[in-house]
Amino acid sequence: MGLNIEKIDEVFIKSLIGLPLSTTFQKAFLLEEELLPKATSIYRQHYNDIAIETISLFKNVKDTLFKLQKRGIKLAVASSKGKVSLIKILKKHNIYDIFSFVGGEENVKNKKPAPDIVNLILNNTNVSPDNCIVVGDTVFDIEMGQRANTLTCGVTYGNNTKNELQSLNPNFMIDDMSEILNLI
Repeated sequence: MGLNIEKIDEVFIKSLIGLPLSTTFQKAFLLEEELLPKATSIYRQHYNDIAIETISLFKNVKDTLFKLQKRGIKLAVASSKGKVSLIKILKKHNIYDIFSFVGGEENVKNKKPAPDIVNLILNNTNVSPDNCIVVGDTVFDIEMGQRANTLTCGVTYGNNTKNELQSLNPNFMIDDMSEILNLI
């Protein structure tokens, strides 16, 4: 049974980055509900076999994360990626061990932009929303943080444009990850 995907609108798909795969497939390809698990499985197999090796961290991310950890700040990941591939990526870049919690899409029922993954992190790390900042490069990240009642920080070097991020009125905007050191 094929998926019958004929046309790919790359601009539209890019606008969906940050959402769970099943949501992306449903919106981008108008797949029927029963095909979503198969589409997700095919994608994840390809992603885990091939794409993980092509992923690199943005400039100053790794150094900044280690500086934040050294300051005693708890770090966590809230991702729409599957946890298996997420852990592989973090380990590949030697940053997995600095996180207090790593959450992938399968950790919660309601996915981004729902606040569930942030709330799970807050509960698991004993951090209150007013002592948390969600940093992200998509409007879905900012909305997720706002819905969890945390501070939010948009990063302008990722998926969404500065204007797209600013349309959600995040508390902060940064052009380089190292700038967060001045905010915390």
